[in-house]
Amino acid sequence: MSGISNHYDSITAIKAVIDALSLSGLTGGTVIQEVATYQDGQSVLPFISISPYGPEQIGDETNFQDGCYYGVLVAIIAKPDVNALETRLGWRQSMRRKLNNQTFYAVGGPNNYNIKVEPGNVVEPRAYLDRNGFVSGFVVRCFFQEPRS
Repeated sequence: MSGISNHYDSITAIKAVIDALSLSGLTGGTVIQEVATYQDGQSVLPFISISPYGPEQIGDETNFQDGCYYGVLVAIIAKPDVNALETRLGWRQSMRRKLNNQTFYAVGGPNNYNIKVEPGNVVEPRAYLDRNGFVSGFVVRCFFQEPRS
């Protein structure tokens, strides 16, 4: 990972980890989005949406560095299909296991010294009831130590 944004570097690293899982039946692949969304007929379903999520959090880490905590939403987006539920829950479990408590390193920049998965709704009821859609997501919290300017 390297770039001008630790948050974006985290997003692309998470995408690479998920792509490496080669999830069987994920016909739409993984997509980086500004906001997790689906417009009918615009994307092949099912797919994994990866997007920034929520406010970053800042905390004191050391005398010379701030702790920066960036949120990344990982969401399975699909049409409801009870016959595919076991497969989708398997994707979710595989992604969670591969991402939780891992460390990424930013090339030429500060270390992302840990990432943690924050559980979300296994099936989002509003998507199901309002849009006849299946959404299953969680937030990956990426922790960086950034030098103070």
